[in-house]
Amino acid sequence: MTNLLRPKTKRRDRRSGFSSVAEISNLSEAMPGRRDNGWSRNLLFFLAPRIMDFDTYLPIAMEMAAARPQWRIRFVVFDAHNYSSILANSTMMAGLERCGSLHFLGSGDSRGVVRLWRRLGGFAAITGWILRHDRPVLFSSRAFSRGPYLLFSALAWLRGGNSYLLWKNRSPDEVHHIMFQTRNPPPPKPTAFLARLLGRDQDAVIHYHDQQKETLGQASVFGRIFDVPWLRIGLPHHFSAWRQFIDDQIAVERARLEQEGVSRSAEIYTVFAAKSGSSDNLGLPGAVERSFKAIITALTRLRPDAVILIRAHPKAVEEPYIMEGIEAAVSARIYMSAVHPEVLLALSRRCLANNPTNILFAGFPGQCIDCSEYPDSHFKEHGEVSLAHGYGPLYINPLAKDFDAQLSRALEDDSLFEAPELTEKRDCLHRNNPPCFKALLNLLEGDVPFRETSPAAQKG
Repeated sequence: MTNLLRPKTKRRDRRSGFSSVAEISNLSEAMPGRRDNGWSRNLLFFLAPRIMDFDTYLPIAMEMAAARPQWRIRFVVFDAHNYSSILANSTMMAGLERCGSLHFLGSGDSRGVVRLWRRLGGFAAITGWILRHDRPVLFSSRAFSRGPYLLFSALAWLRGGNSYLLWKNRSPDEVHHIMFQTRNPPPPKPTAFLARLLGRDQDAVIHYHDQQKETLGQASVFGRIFDVPWLRIGLPHHFSAWRQFIDDQIAVERARLEQEGVSRSAEIYTVFAAKSGSSDNLGLPGAVERSFKAIITALTRLRPDAVILIRAHPKAVEEPYIMEGIEAAVSARIYMSAVHPEVLLALSRRCLANNPTNILFAGFPGQCIDCSEYPDSHFKEHGEVSLAHGYGPLYINPLAKDFDAQLSRALEDDSLFEAPELTEKRDCLHRNNPPCFKALLNLLEGDVPFRETSPAAQKG
């Protein structure tokens, strides 16, 4: 199997300047062609251990860079696996080159004095960035309520800057309903003494649409979020800089596929593969493995000449079930891909998922088929449809006796995806939450956002 669509090692080394993640402790290079004293403000995006934060924040940062090129944008990551996942994603790295830089400030697998030294070095680097220019801006997916984040927020405040909770998730609340039923939320954290002195844990909460307040409410266990204004800015992947970028990347990947011997006339299908254990949230252990095998087996039989791209979850890239499924299919035209889902949706005739991924709820253009297993309770409540029904995907039960026949029809018949009920929720979400980057820009330049609702109503 050829490993398509991954960035070259040379490119990775050029970005980091080091040969391994463990060696990088306080990367602080400036963007090419600019001197550090040419920047007017520092903006820091703190990334959690999952790649979701960067995926959500990158379109926002790209729009900022286009509107205010004099602002210095840095993404700070502490988790080595997340850092490696970002470096391996050619689309994200290309987007990063248009707006800022990525800095790994974690301690990696070091221990003892070396670990402490690297942590102190990371703390010093961030402190320097905050203090270097007036009015620094800090973004995080959690409240700045404790630990070093609280100190960073206090330092930014001393420099006339601000700290914002920038939500990490673009999905609507309903994608998380099953997870809420199977997981106990963490207990609320007590308010730190310094946080009480500052009076708040951030200056505003920034989110994307009117269907995520329940999910956002889960963030309140990590700090106070209902005592500050909330600003809604629309879905970031609709911002103009991102749309142009994705169009450019589609052309880049088409050309790269051609170089790999895939003609423009070839049929391409993408399978979004979840990590093992994802189906535990549905109460169905082993479901993602069973669904993946059913998808790959049927797809290679129905479309033997097609190119199949496997886009694994970043934590599922080396999952045994994926390798076993590919080997069992006995096809020479199955490839792993790390390209962004939006690019793959544009390149593919159909995209299929073996678990209800956030991609199904994102509202990206393209034709998706959800082949997830669901518990009987789901079918009793919703019928034989996807959990993401209304956001675009067609559903085919992988356990159905006529799965192959249903899949064959879905691969052939475009009209199945034109049913209004398949997209009515997505259409409503987009209509009620248009992109509003200007509101975010106004906030960063001094305007105070209005409160969408009272704190009491937000809690409800």
